[in-house]
Amino acid sequence: MILHNKLKEEPKKIKVFLVDQHVCNFIKEEWMKNIKSFREWSRQHGVHEEISRKINQKEGYKIPVSTLKTICFYRNITMYDFFNLVEKKYGDAQDKFYYIEK
Repeated sequence: MILHNKLKEEPKKIKVFLVDQHVCNFIKEEWMKNIKSFREWSRQHGVHEEISRKINQKEGYKIPVSTLKTICFYRNITMYDFFNLVEKKYGDAQDKFYYIEK
């Protein structure tokens, strides 16, 4: 009888940049606070439903610039103004980050 050794998988460490988290938190707190469904919000902002669910995650997600540009277009705001709002609310995140385990 051959027994297979199961290797214990180590948790995967994921780097989370504060700027990504701040961008997602701003969208979640300012633009998603009264949504009825992720599907409807996504349709109104020209993105897939999965994107709105990822934005809503606790740690946020690394939102592509093209996606952010699309959301800003549908909100009728420039990316310059968007980042100014984010910076006013959360401060300058510079290149700060932390790790989470998944």
